Amino acid sequence: MVKIDVRKLISFGKGSYIISMPKSWIEKNNLKKGDLISVNDGGFELTLSASQHEEKQDAKEINIEAKSKDLELLKVEIVSSYLNGYDTINILFDSDNKESPKIKDIIRNLSGLEIMEQTSTRIVAKNLININEISISNIIRRMDIITRAMIEDAILCSRGQCTYDSIHSRDIDVNRLFFLGCRVMKNAMANPRIAKSLGTDSWKMHSDTLVILRLEKIADRQKRIARYLFNANLDRATLAELDKVHTDISEAYNEVMKAYYNHDKQIALQIEITNKERTAACDKILERYTHAHATSKGKKTSNSNLVIIAKIIENLKATAAEIRNIARTVLCYE
Repeated sequence: MVKIDVRKLISFGKGSYIISMPKSWIEKNNLKKGDLISVNDGGFELTLSASQHEEKQDAKEINIEAKSKDLELLKVEIVSSYLNGYDTINILFDSDNKESPKIKDIIRNLSGLEIMEQTSTRIVAKNLININEISISNIIRRMDIITRAMIEDAILCSRGQCTYDSIHSRDIDVNRLFFLGCRVMKNAMANPRIAKSLGTDSWKMHSDTLVILRLEKIADRQKRIARYLFNANLDRATLAELDKVHTDISEAYNEVMKAYYNHDKQIALQIEITNKERTAACDKILERYTHAHATSKGKKTSNSNLVIIAKIIENLKATAAEIRNIARTVLCYE
């Protein structure tokens, strides 16, 4: 249920009326006495907007202590600070620290964050991107293009044409765009001025955040599938089955992104309905391979291959599920 804030109309002088403004809205928009409010007459409703003058925000700065910390924990802290909108991130460490090259790699994987200073005891990284100039739709389209290519190349791994290093490199690019998108969305959700400058609203931000998350997961699944196929020694019949199922999933991905861009609920509905068929096809491959493994006389590679097949099927099904989830987001559009 939507909660409506009701205010009493008060007569002021001979020809004016006033209502009090919600304090929470005033504080959220950083307004003060004397600021201008835009009023749009919509007939039965008035739309009040905070003035659009650009307000200089204080730069947020954080110090991260790297001494005696695991690199993975340090990575989480740096990425978290980036997502939370910090403009300057200072990483402090001992003079004998040997992890600084890896710390710099973490920073380089965050779009807009540049190393401005480095000494024997600290690294200073600053954000150089203006969030108000970022297009969420462009981020999604770039993630889509890269993910689409990753799916195609992962399929080629079933045909003996695997370029795993290239797929892994593109997964890093998708991650960079994902983190940038999350940073923009988080700031826009917290600041209505940013949301307005981006031409978005609360529902669009919510749905776009979900799509960005799904795309990142799909890309990650392709990287894993390619890695497993690259290291596997599977028979031609199994590879052909994996190729067919993966190609069907790829076609579903192309269709669901078309549905997303065009707000086409009919395509999205078809993706939702046919998802069980793609999942069943994955299960069928695993069942056949498991049965063949159980009845075989024990080849040296059979046990390891069974594990690899199970992991590939797991990632194919997860890819199909994320495609279905994008379709469900489209189905929620008005």
